[in-house]
This record gives sequence, C-alpha cells and structure tokens, in this order.
Amino acid sequence: MMRPPRLDRVQTMFLLLLLLSLGMQLHQTAALFTVTVPKELYTVDSGSNVTLECHFDTGGHVELRDLKASLHKMENNTFLHSERASLLEEQLPLGKALFHIPRVQVTDAGQYCCLIIYGVAWDYKYLTLKVKASYKKINTHLFRIPGVDEVELTCQAEGYPLAEVSWPNISVPANTSHTKTSEGLYQITSVLRLKPYPGKNVSYSFQPSLTLMVAKKLTSLQTGCFMFSSLPSSLL
Repeated sequence: MMRPPRLDRVQTMFLLLLLLSLGMQLHQTAALFTVTVPKELYTVDSGSNVTLECHFDTGGHVELRDLKASLHKMENNTFLHSERASLLEEQLPLGKALFHIPRVQVTDAGQYCCLIIYGVAWDYKYLTLKVKASYKKINTHLFRIPGVDEVELTCQAEGYPLAEVSWPNISVPANTSHTKTSEGLYQITSVLRLKPYPGKNVSYSFQPSLTLMVAKKLTSLQTGCFMFSSLPSSLL
C-alpha cells in the first residue's frame, strides 16, 4: 500500500499561508457585504400593490451567479418563504432587491425578513407591512316590523382593523356583531330597533376602537344616516 508523499516544511508553510490568505479574503468579503433598507415600515391599503425594497453593497461589481435574494414572512414564530412576493431581478445589478406583492390582502400584513446571500457572505434586514381597509362601502337596510310600531335599521360593512359602530344620540342599545372573511377582513353588522319619528334622522358611524386609535394613531371614521323624512308613508 502506497503512502501519500510527505510534505516538507516549505510546502507545509506555503499551504498554511495559502489557507490563511483565503480565510482573510473570505472574511474581508463578508465584512464588506451589507444589506440596508430605505424604510422599515410600509402601510398600504388593501387591494393596492406594494414593493418591499432592500439594498445591498458588494463592494464592487455584482456577480449575479453568486447572488441569492429571498423574502421570508414571519408565521407562527418561524420565517417562511413568501409565496406572494416576486423578485424583480432586473434591479439586482443595481444593488437592489425589490419584492413586489400585487393586490395586497390583510393576510399579507406582518414582519418580513429580506435575506441576501452573496458567495460566502450574507446579511439580512427586517421589514414590516401594515394593511388597512377602510369601511367605505356601508350597506344599509330599513325594515318595518310587522305588528308593532317599530322599524329595524341595519348597517353592514367590511374593513380592517376591527371597528366599533356607534349610533349617536340614540339611547336604545344596538345589536352589533362581527365575523371574519376569508380575506381577513372584519364584516360588521349593527342592528337597531326603534320607533320611527317623521322628520328625524338617525346617524351611525364606523370607527376604530379607542384602544386601536391610541395604540396605532388611527383616525379613520365612516358615517351615514337613515332619513325618516324621505321614507315612504307606508313605513311610517
């Protein structure tokens, strides 16, 4: 059985110097490579498009074959690859990793990690996406309750985050409930029963809860009213 040739002291020293040099080059490359973000927080309306942006600096020319960029979303305390975001590869030579999310949904909201690997170097940055959906489209319905001198006023709307429905200047309590849609929106229904008063208007409003308004500085308010003066006489 042949034994591999033994290295003399000069060859051993040369090999050690070569390994040390390569290690220093790799360390220098890793130290030069950095990822930054122009902004950390994105707040967008549901249904709109958004592009999350990361910048990276290789210290020189970008070798695309050595580059890998990905976006991961925090789900159950674990970062998973985002299937909703697509990488705009034409921006990579410019040192930009842009991740486009079309028709943003409430379920897209959360924390993201932009991870970029370049050769043996890598770096990452966190991004946060917040999604809002105003209660702009409010459906209303007025129903005369048979056998009693009362009407039932119903208003229903979808939005995000969860809102509170109020009926100003009405002492009668309303029955308000909510469910969650498959898109992550809240569908809120508020029903009020009262005696009709000709010439009187009954107003309502959808607004974020006081806790959310303080915590997130939300001021969105959607209002409307039922006008008894415009109702057919059969309903009065």
